[in-house]
Amino acid sequence: MKSVQFASVEEQYRKYDGQLRPSDVQRLGDWAQTQPHLPSITEPELMLFLHSNYYDMEAAQRTIENYYTFRTSCKNLFGNRDFEKPAIQTAMGVLDLIMLPDLTPEGYRVMLAKIVDPDTSKFSLSSIVTLAAMCIDVSLWEEGCINGSILIIDMNGIHLSHLPKLGIFTLKDLLYYVQECLPVRLKGLYLVNLVPFIDRIMAMIRPFMKKELLELFHLHTNIELMFNDIPQRLLPADYGGMAKPRKVLRDELYKHYWITKFFIFTTPSLKLM
Repeated sequence: MKSVQFASVEEQYRKYDGQLRPSDVQRLGDWAQTQPHLPSITEPELMLFLHSNYYDMEAAQRTIENYYTFRTSCKNLFGNRDFEKPAIQTAMGVLDLIMLPDLTPEGYRVMLAKIVDPDTSKFSLSSIVTLAAMCIDVSLWEEGCINGSILIIDMNGIHLSHLPKLGIFTLKDLLYYVQECLPVRLKGLYLVNLVPFIDRIMAMIRPFMKKELLELFHLHTNIELMFNDIPQRLLPADYGGMAKPRKVLRDELYKHYWITKFFIFTTPSLKLM
């Protein structure tokens, strides 16, 4: 087992020189220390909150408050964070999740998700979201600040029988976390290989989406329509790209995170007052 290798603080300051300033990170940290309900927040974490909010101090403070408050209260998504738990093991068999090795020309990191087990008795949206959140956590702390993030959901493999298992409360929690808590610059959310009942799915999630997130949504009947925005060469070989096959990338990611023992398994939470 190993610990997470945090991204170099010095390299991130050099990369975003003139924008990400040590004095601002220090000021954000000083503020956090005056909030008795917040846990200890490391410098790399403070950098993520400030950078993801485009260096807006008040916005970064709101994100920190939302992040720790929500992760403390939402036991549905953050109360079972252990790769060895049976529910997470099942989710790993249901969901292929990968981070594309290369960035887009704009410097964005791309994550691709696909349901690969059609057995709906194994499908648990809350466990899948928990698994994805753990993987995103490790990726954030290891890579540090990046220009932006893109999520591709390949809907091939999702069937009508999955629809009743898309719990409305879990969807609401997920969308709140993405919009109000997650310290990333979300640049696009692509649904490709659309299912015939996509309108029913959109009707479920649209009430919980802000205008800013709706503007990032791209719906494509096939994956080729996405290539104007995301170069095909970045994708796995089975999507016609130059990266390793999806299954290989999936196995590498899960193996890496499986042996990484990190605080994600015991989520930092608000201090009891």
